[in-house]
Amino acid sequence: MTRRPSSADLRFLARERVVRLATADRRGTPWVVPVCHAVEDGRIYVGTAAGGLKVENIRRTGRAALVADRYRDSWRGLRGVAVTGRAQVFERGPVFERGVRLLYRKYRQYRRHAALEPGESVIVRVTPGRALSWRF
Repeated sequence: MTRRPSSADLRFLARERVVRLATADRRGTPWVVPVCHAVEDGRIYVGTAAGGLKVENIRRTGRAALVADRYRDSWRGLRGVAVTGRAQVFERGPVFERGVRLLYRKYRQYRRHAALEPGESVIVRVTPGRALSWRF
């Protein structure tokens, strides 16, 4: 059963190093990619190249889904959170700058290896509407 994301869901998402971002094209064909992310005030920020397929899909639909999970072969301590919500693309401005700051703070190597620059990169902000979490 889905529900609004809880504070525990958001803390789990914030701690994880990688999430899978899912979008869909106009025919509903899914596209799923791993991305680095940051969480602040219940929103998830992702930096990416301006011309990517995920950005094109988000511009068309305004929607995205994210999944973070922790797997162990013993199955003890399995945990995951999936969220769906409204997604927006920011090319510059305060939200772009906030996303860049958050990502650089979480991933120190980001600035050196995958700098986020206006005109070349965008920030995707996902505002979760529904969530599903699990743990064993």
